[in-house]
Amino acid sequence: MPTVSDRSFHREGASFLRSPEGMLLRRLALVLASYTIVRVVFFIDHRANFDETPAATLALAFVRGLRFDLSAIVYSNIPFILLSLAPAALLARRWYARIVQGVFVAVNAAAAIVMVGDVGYYPFTGTRVTMDVFALTGEATAQFGQLMVNFAGLATVAVMLALSMLLLYPRHPVDTRPAVRGRLRAALGVVVVLLCTVVAARGGLQKKPLKPIHAFASGQHEVGVLTLNSAFTLIHSPRDRKLAPVQYFADDREVEALLRAPYGLPAASEREAGRPQNVMLLILESFGTEYWGGDDREVAGLTPFLDSLAGEGIFLTNSFANGRRSMDALPSMLVGVPLYSGRSIAVSSYQQNEWRGLGHFLGEAGYHASMFHGAPRGTMFFDAIAAMAGIGDFYPLERFPSDLRSDAFDGSWGLFDEPALQFVARELSTHREPWFSTAFTISTHHPYTVPPEHVGSLPSGPRPIHQNVAYVDLAVRRFFETARTQPWFENTLFIITGDHTAPMRSDRYDTVLGRYMVPVLLYHPTRPLPPVSPARVTQHVDLFATILDFAGVRPPRLPLFGRSVFSSAPGEAVLAADETYWMVRAEGVVERQPDGRERVVAYERERTGRVLASLEPELSRQLSQRLLAYVQHYTMSMINNSFYRGPAGRTASAVPDRRPGGY
Repeated sequence: MPTVSDRSFHREGASFLRSPEGMLLRRLALVLASYTIVRVVFFIDHRANFDETPAATLALAFVRGLRFDLSAIVYSNIPFILLSLAPAALLARRWYARIVQGVFVAVNAAAAIVMVGDVGYYPFTGTRVTMDVFALTGEATAQFGQLMVNFAGLATVAVMLALSMLLLYPRHPVDTRPAVRGRLRAALGVVVVLLCTVVAARGGLQKKPLKPIHAFASGQHEVGVLTLNSAFTLIHSPRDRKLAPVQYFADDREVEALLRAPYGLPAASEREAGRPQNVMLLILESFGTEYWGGDDREVAGLTPFLDSLAGEGIFLTNSFANGRRSMDALPSMLVGVPLYSGRSIAVSSYQQNEWRGLGHFLGEAGYHASMFHGAPRGTMFFDAIAAMAGIGDFYPLERFPSDLRSDAFDGSWGLFDEPALQFVARELSTHREPWFSTAFTISTHHPYTVPPEHVGSLPSGPRPIHQNVAYVDLAVRRFFETARTQPWFENTLFIITGDHTAPMRSDRYDTVLGRYMVPVLLYHPTRPLPPVSPARVTQHVDLFATILDFAGVRPPRLPLFGRSVFSSAPGEAVLAADETYWMVRAEGVVERQPDGRERVVAYERERTGRVLASLEPELSRQLSQRLLAYVQHYTMSMINNSFYRGPAGRTASAVPDRRPGGY
């Protein structure tokens, strides 16, 4: 039988829940529940990422995630919290209560929609959403309809959570009886709420406020991502992010000595006279190694033509993209600058730096530079990136023939690849030789449509993209059939690669390194290329140096991230995500965590990370030093705008070898 004290305790508890502080707590608890639901949805949708993660570690990620949830909830609900601290008599007025409710629903419904949307966006980036996403609002708006259809499950969850903010909002009237709401007690309640708000926003009482980096204390990237929430990362990623200076080495000359690598071919001035060679860079959208070049493909036979072409050139399958998005891949290849931290240079606060790319350097050597992309101008900032790279002859959708624009539009992004590449092959015959040209395909992009005449006639597999991979192989085959009839074909080096991996990968490739693995093929129809080991570790930024090396162009000062594949220097790749870096070499992979901890694992292609490696101490030290040198070179050159400037801050004045060449 309840005692008098029990009944008194229950009355006090019920009274507190009806008080302004109690109602505020109940309403924020509803938001916290929605954040937890989104984390569960994220885990379920990406459960393959956690197959080898112990259950205790996963449980701890959910518990630790509450700190990040509370911080994000408090930050985003500051207006609502302040409105909720008004005098009880005002809170009881219907018009004021509606304002408070409206602010609550607007803020938290929007947060729920963004967080659920990021569950679907995560496979494209491998990290939680940041303010960078707002640079792509135009593309998202244009694709809104197909995104709702193809992500119907997540869209339903987002709508349900948004509606729950309205339908489950606690509406019980605030208890304003004087016995309960004395002035002193009311003032004390406000003070307590404000103190709790500050503590929750900081993530606790520790010396430094909570930041995204603190989610990765476990040393496992995927667990850190699960711990975070998208609202928190948005709040902590201002749109105009600046890089923080670093100084691992006192002298820039020491950095340059560590990173500078020799070219592998003679400069143009040292070669025998001959017809200069063209260079064609063909970038295939979302074309990962798991589709072309992988050891254990989920579906065999999707790329018969590309497989046959690989046997006639230098096919590098230990190769990596330097980013997870198209707008990250292009600067790596065309400007020679990968994405290590911050935002893609096309939309970063450093976009006004001095940038010089292949169009500039090859143009000075007599090359005509062009780029083709069968999507509307402005898509993914490709036109801006081309301009940064010195490519003035840019072909967006609007410059393709009108009949193609009307008959070959895929309904979402732009032109189907087969007719688009046919136009490219013929249009290049109108360009002055020698030329450098980039063509970027789009047909392996979500929502994965193919021309009606090919539906049901192409090889396919369990994933929607598989049919499109087969279609792109067909498009490339027909491109080469047409190219062989053009006057420029026999004097052209073809380089084919993927821009990044697809968002929906097989379990085998849904790993730290597998998410970056894209094939690279170098093919020349008439000239034998220098021997290159097919096992060489390569990265996108190496293609920048390789193209300059092949053309015999030697600019006096360049970003030092890439190595020509023809160079005698060992191949390597540097990958980065959420302030974690991986230095990839055939001998082993050095992983550097945000807090500076390092470990070395054996290189096992896409399965890397399972086995610890034991490198010679000197080699381990060298790799660690090289990684730090890359980070310092990237960070300080961005900040100081000094990629092309000497120690005195002046642009290097040496005259490069500008005669067009070609091995």
